[in-house]
Amino acid sequence: MNGSSNQSPGLQWKWVFIGVAVGVGIAATSSLVVLPTFHATPIQALVLLAGFIATGAIVGYASPGVTIKEASVAGGLVALLTMIILYVSGAALGQDMLRNLLLVALGFGLSWIGAWVGEKLQGSEGHSEEETKRLFTDVQAKWVIVGVVLGFALNVLAVFILTPIFNVRLDVAFGAFLFSLTVTGFIVAYKSPGVTLKEPAIAGFLAVLLDWSFLEFMLDLYVSGGYLAFGLILGFCLNLFGAWLGEKYQMSVESRQADSVASV
Repeated sequence: MNGSSNQSPGLQWKWVFIGVAVGVGIAATSSLVVLPTFHATPIQALVLLAGFIATGAIVGYASPGVTIKEASVAGGLVALLTMIILYVSGAALGQDMLRNLLLVALGFGLSWIGAWVGEKLQGSEGHSEEETKRLFTDVQAKWVIVGVVLGFALNVLAVFILTPIFNVRLDVAFGAFLFSLTVTGFIVAYKSPGVTLKEPAIAGFLAVLLDWSFLEFMLDLYVSGGYLAFGLILGFCLNLFGAWLGEKYQMSVESRQADSVASV
């Protein structure tokens, strides 16, 4: 796929509708699974925010060309539809007009961010020889940001959507959290050019810090310093491990492709 070079002039409504379908599915899961289990409006809101990021990332990654605006429109429409449903149903999250407007704004904004992440994961840009050398030495801030955004979304969706299925077992929640960290590192390392081990590791550390910020300040859930330090270490190490796996897989794919070309 040519991730960033083939931008279509008009709005691709097909991908807007696909994004809306994905976002509605996540929003419905939030209402039908998350809220009845945790009985906490902030957790429902947190899953919705992660859902906007996921909506944008899926559209940006799966669609040809640059479809950031399509993902943004889809996220805004999902937020607007969610706001209307919440308001009509009398849910607490939908009765505050300021929150409703903020929800729509976040729908656009977070879907845009997710789409940017999806575009970066879609394909590698071209690099000069000097830039290629730097890929193996310098910290690529772009891939750190991709890892933080992707890791945050995967952490939230994995923990709060999977655990209700297993009756909110703490071991399942912890396992989902660990798995999401490893998957984040794998995806970033596999889809990024050059050797990107340190970028996912840094991203894992920052993603856990972002998770803690939401728990502490949005959900009013106190996390002790010891658990926070343990989580930060896990975020760094598991993302690094996932990145190592991603690099190994990337090398094996490139090797198979090279062998295939040589045999022709």
